[in-house]
Amino acid sequence: MATARFEQLFDKTFPIANNLILTVTEVPECEEELIKLLERAMLRGFDNHARLTQIQLPMERFPFMDSKFWHVPVEDCGKAQVLRFFFEQPETEAH
Repeated sequence: MATARFEQLFDKTFPIANNLILTVTEVPECEEELIKLLERAMLRGFDNHARLTQIQLPMERFPFMDSKFWHVPVEDCGKAQVLRFFFEQPETEAH
């Protein structure tokens, strides 16, 4: 998935809730594209005051990935063959 397409998906889905799962069905073909997408997801979450808390990806296709990407846990998505980003926004206090 191209970075521009990721940006469009992120912008459409992010304002929905405090917790967000963004599923990317067009998983990058190569390691370099995957790393760029993961970095972009982390930065976009940070820009929107939401922490990227988990990543799921097809470990079979990307065996080089460790159990963490920076500080974010990485898990296998299994047979789904998708890339999922889990974000959490802090609860806002009512005044």
